[in-house]
Amino acid sequence: MADHAIQADDARVQAVADALGHRCSDAVLLRRAATHASILGPQAGSTRRRDEANERLEFLGDALLGAALAELIYRRFPDADEGRLSRLKSELVSRSTLAVALDALGLGPYCRVGGQMGRVWPTSVKANLMESLLAALWMDGGWVALSTAVERMVSARLDDPETGREDPRMRLQVWCLEHHQRLPDYTCERSGGSDHDPQFRSDVAIAGRSASGRGSSRRRAEAAAADALLELIATPAPSAPAPPVS
Repeated sequence: MADHAIQADDARVQAVADALGHRCSDAVLLRRAATHASILGPQAGSTRRRDEANERLEFLGDALLGAALAELIYRRFPDADEGRLSRLKSELVSRSTLAVALDALGLGPYCRVGGQMGRVWPTSVKANLMESLLAALWMDGGWVALSTAVERMVSARLDDPETGREDPRMRLQVWCLEHHQRLPDYTCERSGGSDHDPQFRSDVAIAGRSASGRGSSRRRAEAAAADALLELIATPAPSAPAPPVS
């Protein structure tokens, strides 16, 4: 194998370990999980697609994700009834949630997708890659590796353990991908407070619109900024006054 391919495999293993908490010992398996069939070209036969692309792993990951999420939210929300648990699970396994997770975790650059998919990959492609990566972690590290990865993947979505409210950062990411095909830009810095009670200010912007927020941690400041920008987006622009009647 060429040196650049080995380096790419090593970088992918490290990126997935940093993002999802498990260092995969099988770099070839992880490469297959990160390879969308589109990169093989339309002439690729079924055998090559099976051996080199992520389609079979995607099938497995879809089922594993559902089971891991069910266990996570069952334990995370002990007072929730079956109906609420089902709604939470449905939200967390959505295509848009998985696509945003791939971007938010910084795993997109380590995946291989055909150029015909364009600069901004379809939501379905990102979601399928996320599922196949989870399957690879399960095959390499078992249930502990999978459940750790899934919890990291959805942690931003589970804002408050008491209520399960959705993190506004995730809602803003979904909106930005749907309307502008890119993620919002955040900046965050310490703005005061003490060592025991720090204060942070965050600014977030997308397509010429921006908002700010403050909080006792970077995460809370970013969530406040995202919430403020979502409110700004949802507020209709004031209509221009009608011209005077002559």
